[in-house]
Amino acid sequence: MKNTTRAGIAVLAAALMTTGGAAIAAVAADPVGTGQIGVDVAVTPQEGPGTLALTVAPGRATLTEQGSSGDARQFTGVLPEVTVTDTRDPEQTAGGARWSVLGSASDFTSEDGDVIEAKYLGWSPRLVSGEDDAVSVGGDVDGALQGEAGSAQSRGLKDQELLFLRDADVLPEGGVTTTATADLTLRVPANVSAGQYSSLITLSLFQ
Repeated sequence: MKNTTRAGIAVLAAALMTTGGAAIAAVAADPVGTGQIGVDVAVTPQEGPGTLALTVAPGRATLTEQGSSGDARQFTGVLPEVTVTDTRDPEQTAGGARWSVLGSASDFTSEDGDVIEAKYLGWSPRLVSGEDDAVSVGGDVDGALQGEAGSAQSRGLKDQELLFLRDADVLPEGGVTTTATADLTLRVPANVSAGQYSSLITLSLFQ
């Protein structure tokens, strides 16, 4: 193939030379303008029989102010979609096998060193695709300033909380893909220090 390509270039060069100096000058001249085009490709993990894999859609969860009141500031957003692909064979999923995805958040910190504790961040999980009788989503988890103060639901995402799960003892042929997300709510005291804050939600797949 390399010899053929070189031969083709040689023939093209000879043809240009025989057309006169104008053709050669056009090839050698600087371009009038230039442009660049980026090329992207996403190479995902290979999925075959016996695979249980977690993927998270790219991007960040950006919270914007909505629903603030006189005694609290509130910010809401959406978690990027979380997908679990399960192609395990019957031998691997026999005996009541299941998988679950749990999430927990770190404290929010600002560039100035201010901190908003993770207990103020809550979520409301919901299924995006792959709904069937074997799939369940976690219950709502309120932040410390949401819902009834001191209730079991007002604990925030400081500890691992259930996003969704699936009983996997019986899988359809070819496996199954299930996707979920969660609506996020950060409600903090009204006197919280101004600044750009960041947190990290860690999602873990268990079987």
